[in-house]
Amino acid sequence: MDTIRILLVDDQQVVREGLRRMLELESDMEVVGEVGEAKEVLTQVKALSPEVILMDIKMPGMDGIELTRQLKEKQFPGSIIMLTLYDEYLPQAIEAGAVGYLLKDIKREELVRAIRTAHQGRSPLSLSLSRDRLAEFAAPPGSKQRAGLSERELAALRLIADGVATKEIASQLFLSQSSVKRTVSLIFEKLGVRNRSEAVSEAYKRRLI
Repeated sequence: MDTIRILLVDDQQVVREGLRRMLELESDMEVVGEVGEAKEVLTQVKALSPEVILMDIKMPGMDGIELTRQLKEKQFPGSIIMLTLYDEYLPQAIEAGAVGYLLKDIKREELVRAIRTAHQGRSPLSLSLSRDRLAEFAAPPGSKQRAGLSERELAALRLIADGVATKEIASQLFLSQSSVKRTVSLIFEKLGVRNRSEAVSEAYKRRLI
């Protein structure tokens, strides 16, 4: 099993130490570095080549959302997961290029699962973010730009955003796996994206989900 290289970005040392202890219990995860100041992140990313970054939002100097935006502008190939105390920055984080958004009250097993999900190119959200809370980010009725998506495609897109695998999407939508793959390909084509992470990001930008 390949080892997932993880960089921890948080200005609180106790948080970084706690995360390192939790993640190093997993045989498929390696914490390759810790960063406590935003100004060090770009340098450390270049030096350490992490595959997943756990990024705090509230930090001195520059916030995690702007850092995420800069990393994506520099073509960082890995996945960035926001790990924060605040639930109100989800749209901004996704727009900046984060593939996941977790709250710091997340349980260890949920965090581990989320990292693996992001590493696989899918988009984890914290279970602490209830559907009611997520609904606050939706546009008013009638204002959504559907991008020509059918009801089935919108349903599949919502499941993709929840990090659901193809097999489970097929089960929930009563489709064959090959039908799901065709549906996902159509979603990518209509949204003008290449993969699940980009599809979720574009869906949040357009307020489709």
